Amino acid sequence: MYRQLSNLNSIRVFEAAARLGSFKGAAEELHITPTAVSHQIRNLEAQLDTALFERRTRAVYLTGAGQQLADAARLSLQTLADAIEAISGRPKVLTVSTTSAFAALWLASRLQDFYRAHPQLRVVVQTDEQLVDLERDRRVDIAIRYGQPPAESGAELLLREAFGVYGSADSLAKLEKGRPVTAFETQWKSSNLQAITAEQWWRRFMPRRKMPERYRFDQELHVIQAALAGRGLAFVSSLLVDSAVQQGWLRPYREDCRLPGFGYYLISRERGQPAKVEAFRSWLKSELPGVAEPEGN
Repeated sequence: MYRQLSNLNSIRVFEAAARLGSFKGAAEELHITPTAVSHQIRNLEAQLDTALFERRTRAVYLTGAGQQLADAARLSLQTLADAIEAISGRPKVLTVSTTSAFAALWLASRLQDFYRAHPQLRVVVQTDEQLVDLERDRRVDIAIRYGQPPAESGAELLLREAFGVYGSADSLAKLEKGRPVTAFETQWKSSNLQAITAEQWWRRFMPRRKMPERYRFDQELHVIQAALAGRGLAFVSSLLVDSAVQQGWLRPYREDCRLPGFGYYLISRERGQPAKVEAFRSWLKSELPGVAEPEGN
């Protein structure tokens, strides 16, 4: 039944090269030389008597037969990996890619609840502002993206955030008394995100009041930390400040006055989702609605 199957190592090498579109990339991922990758694939093509790649100067592209084999190889290797995890009895590892702000200000403090519900799983959080291609980087199981709707098909909207003003009791008292107070806000690193500023909020909801002095950070964490230290007001996402509000450390100012923000989107692979991904997805969706805000006023 399995006589026509090549050496499984050749299939593994081929799958990496097909996914990454590069023999060099496959060599780096598998810790072998590009020559070894090329040799394994040529042997596989010789056995099948068909070309799997179209080789060009700086890239390789799958042929029709190559695409057919790549799809089957990807699914088969994932099935093997899932079976090995199940048999080993060790906790399954789920790797989540997301922004540093979402990881630090929302996800990290809630992971213990996930572990209580799923003690057989362990979550590794990968924070990077660069987008991860889940079809190419098989080390990442699921991604939580922030901003405009992603280009990937199947992107699932988790919630739309809203922006408001938050501060300690002392900072809010200064604001009410008309005393000078600083407003902290985030200046996005990504040029693809439209600015959402404290000035916009002030002009809309407090047009007759003088705009406070503003100070910008490039991380929401620093904005919230400045407000927690009593240095001024935080103009920030209601989602990311939720833990500080729940603890009573910060309070919303004019809670019904919000500017609509961006969305959080869930990205997973189109096929062959293991049970651990579905478990995390279901838990995430059950947790997020409680802190979602209306889209705007």
